[in-house]
Amino acid sequence: MIIIVGLLLLMFFAYLGWSIIRVAPVVATFVAYFSGLKVLPTYTDVYMGGFVNLAAKWFPIFLLGAVFGKLMEDTGAAYC
Repeated sequence: MIIIVGLLLLMFFAYLGWSIIRVAPVVATFVAYFSGLKVLPTYTDVYMGGFVNLAAKWFPIFLLGAVFGKLMEDTGAAYC
């Protein structure tokens, strides 16, 4: 049940326009605390482990997206 509340909180704050990068760790801490888990080990082992795994798998896409965006900006193609 607490996971559903956490997802609802995440969706609510995203709807308000808050950055998911800032809200997700706070909601993860909220869910861990109210689930009866130890917050710090859950945050450092489970949450950050998953985040690092995601970033490692998708790093080439992030890198190429940033390079492409910078190329579009420098060439003026991003401006209409």
